[in-house]
Amino acid sequence: MRSIAILLLSYFLIIEPHVSYSQETNESLNQELRIDQTEANQILSDLNKAIDLTNYGDYREADKYFQKLDSSQLIISNDSIRMVMLESRSFMNKVRKRYNKSLEDLLEMLNYFTDKKDFNNIAKTQTLLSEFYRARGLKDLAFKHLQSAEKLIETEYVDPCNIAYWFSRRAAYETQFQPNTSNIIFFCQKGLELSGSDCTKYTEALIYNELGFTYQHSESDNDEKVISQYKKSLEILTEANRMRDAATIRHNLATYYTRKGYLDLALEELNPVIELAEKNEWHGSLEDLYIQKMFILSSYGLYKEAYDLSRKAYNSKIELMNDQYAIDVEELQAVHDRELAEEALEQAEIRAKNNEKVLLYWILGASLFGVSTLTVIILFFRVRGKNELLNKQQKDIEKSNQQLSNSLHEKEVLYKELNHRVKNNLMVLSGLIYLQQNSDPSPENEELYKALRNRIQTMAIVHEKLYSIDSSTNINFQDYLEELVPLIYNSLKKGDAIMPYTIRCMTLFLPIDKAIPLALIFNELITNSIKHAGTDTLEQGILIEAKTDHGTTRIIYQDSGKGIPEDFDISKSKSMGMKIVNLMTQQLRAKLDYQSDKQGLKFTIQFD
Repeated sequence: MRSIAILLLSYFLIIEPHVSYSQETNESLNQELRIDQTEANQILSDLNKAIDLTNYGDYREADKYFQKLDSSQLIISNDSIRMVMLESRSFMNKVRKRYNKSLEDLLEMLNYFTDKKDFNNIAKTQTLLSEFYRARGLKDLAFKHLQSAEKLIETEYVDPCNIAYWFSRRAAYETQFQPNTSNIIFFCQKGLELSGSDCTKYTEALIYNELGFTYQHSESDNDEKVISQYKKSLEILTEANRMRDAATIRHNLATYYTRKGYLDLALEELNPVIELAEKNEWHGSLEDLYIQKMFILSSYGLYKEAYDLSRKAYNSKIELMNDQYAIDVEELQAVHDRELAEEALEQAEIRAKNNEKVLLYWILGASLFGVSTLTVIILFFRVRGKNELLNKQQKDIEKSNQQLSNSLHEKEVLYKELNHRVKNNLMVLSGLIYLQQNSDPSPENEELYKALRNRIQTMAIVHEKLYSIDSSTNINFQDYLEELVPLIYNSLKKGDAIMPYTIRCMTLFLPIDKAIPLALIFNELITNSIKHAGTDTLEQGILIEAKTDHGTTRIIYQDSGKGIPEDFDISKSKSMGMKIVNLMTQQLRAKLDYQSDKQGLKFTIQFD
């Protein structure tokens, strides 16, 4: 039914408004386009297949159809149908990280709808451009296009489906660039208020995903609330056969299970997603899926399988880069700068045209004043020389911008590769220690091996986080701690006891020189709490809370254990763990306070 609907819609886009669909109209259309009805039906069928394949995630097959359609006379001569094709193709190229091609299609759509003064589709295209720049991590440009769409929504008629989509993308913008739970939930609820029709089903799925991600961080203890949002989104996408988007939701759900320590449930979600991603060659997401499964298997002690997955993740990254470079796509880190350069070039052309007009006036004046002829000729050659110099300088600027862009991209790739290799080496080292532990029969060394492995894995997680972000971005310490705590507990847990934990560090983002020392401090504190806790105190859990005020960060760590002696002095402690805490505190140039009472032990770390 969906195929028939799209086919009929495409036909009505071809004919003039308010004209009934008839055999005479069809014959007239075919005569105008010089194309027979059979070929027209085949082209529209191919367009329908390309859109379905794109929604499913089979991008290689969809790309073949798009290449065929791009040269079709029907597509070329009918702008309305071409806009439908461009919207689907731009989405496919964005997911495949073919950003240049995706942007070209979106700008062509924007120009067409602007010429037509089609404010409804202008607002939709502006929202799509915002989503494009959000995927690139370009905050200012994403917000600029959101604002442009919002102005049209306020002043012109825009379809409720497009308004609902705008609210969903505004919520996604808040989630990525300026996390604020209240704002995100507000925009999501506004989008859901406009839902209910077929055109908003996909938007509803996007909104439920945003809500699940938001509740995952703001209400992490409410499993039912978080999981239900992801399940709603997954149900809609699966019913619509949008398997690539459904795979993203299952990946998010697996990430939540992993952070909560539900590793078996996480594997249940990851395994079918990895199989589907391998089948459809989704290299952009395979790398993250392999890495997540690698850490789960490492937690189970399956280091050989984890190592194999690390190699697969590396090969998937190489495949993604090969695919991008094979189609000669430039990874631009400064799209905004390029647009400014293009604007400067346009201004230079305008100035050159104005200069030519000035020369023309001088030549006309010279016909009346023969004495000035020589002067006019001299001025002509001087101005032309300046124009040539200006054009040469402009070309030099464009070349320099291109070189800087390529250099920046190479730096980012090398930086991520460095962190990737360091992380892998640390995991291999942890595996070697594990093998040595198994071969050492002496029980007194078991705690030493565990502590050493936890310290290595603590640093490995930091490098894993650095690998997934740009070199200029700080580490989200909330996400880091939510991954670290279950890892340490699983390696040291006592029987069937469960240790709950509360982490309130949503605003804590740290560079690597602060993240690693602080990570090692928390590794030792968490390890100490678990080792010295009884079953009753263990089940009372731990609390980690961070607050930043006027450039000073204050972090509190608290457990419910038996505490420490009143005369305890960390600088004189013979414990290796406390020595590491003291040493890392000095490296941070931080102030460390500790209190102990009947309610447990409390550490306070304060640094600028």
